[in-house]
Amino acid sequence: MPTLKVSGEIALVDALVGLGLVASKGEARRLIQQGGARVNGEAVTEDGPVAVAGEVRISAGKKKHGLLVG
Repeated sequence: MPTLKVSGEIALVDALVGLGLVASKGEARRLIQQGGARVNGEAVTEDGPVAVAGEVRISAGKKKHGLLVG
């Protein structure tokens, strides 16, 4: 599972690209708008900051997962 070290907050689009779950920010935005992105198992339909305290699991679809570590 890919891991990205973050201090504080990171935009969901940047997290998806940084973890290598999508190829571009445009692809990340489309994924979010279509309801395919999840933060800790909950669907996200709008881009926004993700607060990282401890570990946060990011998913793109059913099979791509990554971990943000604070």
